[in-house]
Amino acid sequence: MFKMENASQKLKRIYTKLFANPYIIFLLAFIILALPSLIRGFDIHGQESYFYYRISNYVISNEVPSYDFLSFGGRAFLYNMGSILFLVLFNLLLKISIINLLVFIPIILGFLSLLLFYSILEKFKVTRTTLSFICYLFILSPAFFYSFTHFTSFTIPLFLNLLGFYFIIKEKKIFHYLAFFVYLILSFFEFIHILFALIIIFFYLWKNKKLNRFIPYSVIILLIIYLNNNFVHFGISIINYNFYEYFSILGGEYGLSIFLVFMSFFGMVYLWKKKYKNALYYLFFMFSIVMLILNIKYIVYTTLILSVLGAYGLKYLYQLKWDSIIIKDITVIILIVGVIFSGVLFLVNSSERDPNSGVYNALIFIEDNTNPRDVILSHEKYGIYINSISSRKNFVDINKAYAPRSELRFYYLEKIFYDKDLSNTLKIFEEFKINYIFITPEMKNSLLWTNRNQGLLYLIDRNPEYFRLIYNQDGVEVWRVL
Repeated sequence: MFKMENASQKLKRIYTKLFANPYIIFLLAFIILALPSLIRGFDIHGQESYFYYRISNYVISNEVPSYDFLSFGGRAFLYNMGSILFLVLFNLLLKISIINLLVFIPIILGFLSLLLFYSILEKFKVTRTTLSFICYLFILSPAFFYSFTHFTSFTIPLFLNLLGFYFIIKEKKIFHYLAFFVYLILSFFEFIHILFALIIIFFYLWKNKKLNRFIPYSVIILLIIYLNNNFVHFGISIINYNFYEYFSILGGEYGLSIFLVFMSFFGMVYLWKKKYKNALYYLFFMFSIVMLILNIKYIVYTTLILSVLGAYGLKYLYQLKWDSIIIKDITVIILIVGVIFSGVLFLVNSSERDPNSGVYNALIFIEDNTNPRDVILSHEKYGIYINSISSRKNFVDINKAYAPRSELRFYYLEKIFYDKDLSNTLKIFEEFKINYIFITPEMKNSLLWTNRNQGLLYLIDRNPEYFRLIYNQDGVEVWRVL
């Protein structure tokens, strides 16, 4: 019995050593980052990638526009220029196509971001096992998948935030100058990114009693105000979101893992063992929750925080005295498997082409068979594809912030999709000059409707004098408004 116990402990040490091996962590990260592109092909993927493809190519061919003629039927050009300028500069300097930049930058920056995160945690003297758990929780999070399996608005600023903070915690002055330069660049991105940077710098310097070093970074705030007034027009972008969007398992695009949130709760319990000695951590965490409520995009940075808390929460649960060792082991296993499952689920979804070939071919048909001034109505998740692939105006898309009459448009969109009153629908079509309707299989199968006796589907099927079907392939329909 004693020999069996020794063998078991020895085996456990071997697995722990293997699990904590940084090479294993980085190998897994590289597989996660590269696998979606290997499966779906090395091409543009997702709404945000197509958005940056369209705008970057426009800037290269012309200049930075003051007006976007395609989004929401036409709107002022009030987008953040950080990612766009990055793509344009790399294209002009390195002669790398925008498509290749959009495909390979996420993989490269995702790997480098994990390397920086790992190095930062090492600087804080986190034990090897806990550090490994933190990294695994991060790379298996929906936020990591969303940021680095394709190009999004998080891809570059998340990397820059980690890079800047890595320079901050280094001792040599040259790194502090480099950090300041990185954060100056970060000011060209959405305000939420630089806000996280300034918050974490402030709390870090406060904890280490070096608040005087924060003064130079306050200059960045003045730069943001100047950019905001003259070029970018950005802010916290407070937009109403549904509760389910905060959690990936409930359908959130890059939401939190419920299992990670559960572990993080016990991470806070672990910190509470030192009571008010960890008061700064509690304050930092509470501030982050407030920011998350104001802007769902802060969820990416919340994931970084929860990855750390989650690892300590798992450690706390494992070290806690349980009445039953079996129940303890089962609980820990369920949490770990849950995190892995949510990560794998997101990985599978990321590996599917978006848009798929049926949707893409229909959008090419629209480009070839409609007038450049025509407005195409569809669900908001297809709006950017209508702009970028068809080069046509959409009615709405996912870029709601600062869009003209966006609340009114979404109100009317709801009425169009679900109202069976033909006269009301035609009035809205006339007011917004809607010329075509773009319908996908997803819209017909639970995204909007479940059968053809509902809302807009009911109207277009029964009123041929007002609607004509001009395209119907692979379940994708294009209707002309007569």
